Amino acid sequence: MKPLADIILEAVETKQPKNVKDLIELVQKQAGDVTVAEITAEIKNLQHKQLIALESPESPTAPSPEELKGSLVSRMNAWFWITLTLTALTFVSVLLVPADAVPLSYLRYLFGFIFVIFLPGYCLTETLFPKKDALDIIERMTLSVGLSFAVTALVGLLLSFTPIGLTLPTALSALGLLVIALALVAFGRKYMLNKQQSIIAVK
Repeated sequence: MKPLADIILEAVETKQPKNVKDLIELVQKQAGDVTVAEITAEIKNLQHKQLIALESPESPTAPSPEELKGSLVSRMNAWFWITLTLTALTFVSVLLVPADAVPLSYLRYLFGFIFVIFLPGYCLTETLFPKKDALDIIERMTLSVGLSFAVTALVGLLLSFTPIGLTLPTALSALGLLVIALALVAFGRKYMLNKQQSIIAVK
């Protein structure tokens, strides 16, 4: 297989991707098992060697429907659909599966555990740190769990002071809306971040 640097330079010259995100996807198709982090590091290395020129647009334009659709189905945004799917499965399992309906009740506890202990903090972490290299995987997962405890406790505290009170349906609904809102904000931040750098040319 060709060296990763040669694959990147060839992709820039022949395919002329519009941005770094498109370049990474092209390289992944050709390089196979190379990770996004490795490709990103090599792009930065080529930029440092002045073999690739990058620029940041002064004012990113609003996304077109085609660009937005392409971003939604991109493998890099699989986390967004996984988050929505887990949220939906949690609602279905908790609200529709009785607690004594063994073995289906195990799914209720599994999805509920993931939903409460991980998803709120994960979506908040993705919102606060949209760059992939801002945190490593261990830091991102640890922060997600820690923030989930804080967010869940805060939501429960706030609900207890409202007229609707703190019940399973109200807590589930409040956390679900919060997770979806944070996921949408994180998706938007990541999308705009990916548009900030455009590939100019191979020098």
